[in-house]
Amino acid sequence: MVSRATTRLALVLFVWFSAIALSSTSLSAQGPGIVELRRLIDGRETEIARLDVRLRSLEQRGDSLSAAKRAAEPGSARFVSISNQILESSEQITNVTRQLRVLYEQVRDLKTQLFLAYNEQIPIVQQEIDAVTSREPAAENDGELRRLVALLENYVRARETLTTEIEEVEEDLFLPRLALDPRDGPAQLRVKEAIARDAVDKIDERIAAIEDQINKTLQKQRDLEEFQRIKDDIERDGQAALGGSVIEAILSDRGVGGRTGPGDVFEDPDARLSALQRRRFDLLQRRDDYANKAEQFAERRAAFYR
Repeated sequence: MVSRATTRLALVLFVWFSAIALSSTSLSAQGPGIVELRRLIDGRETEIARLDVRLRSLEQRGDSLSAAKRAAEPGSARFVSISNQILESSEQITNVTRQLRVLYEQVRDLKTQLFLAYNEQIPIVQQEIDAVTSREPAAENDGELRRLVALLENYVRARETLTTEIEEVEEDLFLPRLALDPRDGPAQLRVKEAIARDAVDKIDERIAAIEDQINKTLQKQRDLEEFQRIKDDIERDGQAALGGSVIEAILSDRGVGGRTGPGDVFEDPDARLSALQRRRFDLLQRRDDYANKAEQFAERRAAFYR
């Protein structure tokens, strides 16, 4: 006979997984699958890494050329030659930056598609689990049940990881690269100052969103504590693991891969909370950096009128 604790736990997990399923958007039957989406993402991320190395090299060359130009006599052949090289280097940096922006946008879109693909598969795997647990005798279905529970765990973990990755890509997209340039006049400095202050506003919005996620993660942590309390109730009631209930299989000491507890199927809230707090700290530092740059641009612009 199924205990009240088991029934309550089944209801809680049903509501949680139902929310996941309802939040998903149906994918086209012709759309790429999980494996293909992973391949496409890996290819673009490899190209991003290559272009990042190229961009750093171009930026270092630009710094060296700017230093050499300051040491050259204005109007000399060397001064003109270095100026032309700086212009060429700037055009290359612009081109690489444009390519990176396109790739980041593509990765964001592909990861969003992959997120939806996992969202679509999670309820399908759940239906398969329900079908297996409804068959008798339960002992003969033990291996298939474990395989499906492991698959469900992998899908949910992958989906949670993608949430963080998509957020990080979005942050990279809206934070521009800004630097003082000796050639900047009042107009260029005014534009850079405005961009820096806009970046500060956007970072503030992102920090607020992360703080909201932190609050939701804390709530999830409280939910898992409730799961653990119900699990303890189940154990006290003497319910057998994998005794015809996938919920008990997930929560029992005979869990997949030797891991136990409700946190095995869902991302660890402690890890999620730590990741969010690290990102919040990083954004606070970047916010200070852009605020300082805005002040530098403003002071440099004011110097033209002294």
